[in-house]
Amino acid sequence: MSGQPFSDLIALSRALGSHPARLALHREGSCAARVSEARFLVSARGAGLSCLDAGKVMEVESGKELELLAAETDAEETDEPGLLKEDEPQPSEDASIYAYLFTLEDVRFAVHTQPVEVNQILSSPRARQFSDRRTYHEEVAACGPSSVLVPYVDAGLPLGREVKRKILLWRDRYKIAPKLLLLQNHGMIVLGKTSEEVLRTTEMTVKAAQIFAGAAMLGGPVFLTPSNVLQIDSTKE
Repeated sequence: MSGQPFSDLIALSRALGSHPARLALHREGSCAARVSEARFLVSARGAGLSCLDAGKVMEVESGKELELLAAETDAEETDEPGLLKEDEPQPSEDASIYAYLFTLEDVRFAVHTQPVEVNQILSSPRARQFSDRRTYHEEVAACGPSSVLVPYVDAGLPLGREVKRKILLWRDRYKIAPKLLLLQNHGMIVLGKTSEEVLRTTEMTVKAAQIFAGAAMLGGPVFLTPSNVLQIDSTKE
């Protein structure tokens, strides 16, 4: 397995997995890169981001995952018995989510991580505030005007269906693809056109979470106004 998406995905995964912000420890996290309209690369289930290599990256057909996402029954109910062997590597449980994300415009890379600072907020009553509001300039530029907040549901297809539903509602309002999905009690998924964009958005989200948490301890965040956010978002590079 080779090519630019593969090498960029490996480099991105290792950078995030070994990041000093402790974005994903041990078996946490997953990552994916779009190869074409029909296929994408995704880390194997249980693969650590910090040590991802060719043996832990799988090429998956987008159409099959999208069909499962649209179906009313889960894969366990539709797969034929004995079709999958237990000792064979399996795609990340986030594969169906990535299949849908890669149908959005300019989304070629996506990574699911579990930063401590972000999960502190997503495990609190302030998750909605952090998702909908912005506290500083670069947060808007890197993370977009707001984030998609997804309530906690079981990993796999149930989460994939909920992500799809929430993104459709978000896009009805903003008319663009989001850059950041916040999963309650379950970390975040960052989307981007390039691996560099995904890394930047990830780091800015962690910084934003640190600012938000600190401001909350000092009486509550003072947010940018909607007009502030609109002005910044309309003039970003």
